[in-house]
Amino acid sequence: MRKPRVIIFDDQLYVLDMLKDFFLMRGYEVLSFSDPKDMCHLYSDGADICRNEHPCGDIMITDFQAEGKNGADMIVFQAGKGCKLDARNKTVIADRLYDEGGQRADEHGYNVLQRPFTLYAMSEWLDACEKRMDLMEPLATRRKEMRNESRSEVTFTINSDTQLYAGTAVNTSPSGLCIRIPSPLQREDIIKLHVDGFHSCQRATVRWVKQIDKNTYIAGISCV
Repeated sequence: MRKPRVIIFDDQLYVLDMLKDFFLMRGYEVLSFSDPKDMCHLYSDGADICRNEHPCGDIMITDFQAEGKNGADMIVFQAGKGCKLDARNKTVIADRLYDEGGQRADEHGYNVLQRPFTLYAMSEWLDACEKRMDLMEPLATRRKEMRNESRSEVTFTINSDTQLYAGTAVNTSPSGLCIRIPSPLQREDIIKLHVDGFHSCQRATVRWVKQIDKNTYIAGISCV
């Protein structure tokens, strides 16, 4: 059985530190960020849909205004993109909440904690959330590298075949990239590729493949 994981977004470091200490004391793995794009690929990749098979965490907490982003809008946006984390286990911390904001929270199922809030109020909400958690369910792999958005054309060969295929890089990192392609690759395929403006991989491995629509797939490639 794994530890529960909380993801916290807030651009005030003292809030991040306070919440981090609180959740560590409660036995959580804590991922804290000042900007959603550092964690959620829906922002950093401009993805059309969440490609994760499993949720990124068990709990998500966001400030109403973090790095100029509206936390409530973020939760609604994620839900529309197929986020796997139950909206009931997400909360927005807000200084003020107007009537329409409360109605919106009820409509989309997320929680609101109005500032100043007590750790007792946080604990009450967490008690309810923890009853919904399944700590036997795996979580999506934590992103360890920053990704750079890309729209570069990609050419590649698959395994020992010499046929050349084409796609588009969605994002790149020092160790790999995500590519959009019109036909599926297979996990563990060995490919050679070149991305304009990136670098050539003499050997790369397909780590995952997701179908976006009838003729569009996204694949995660690790260069080795």
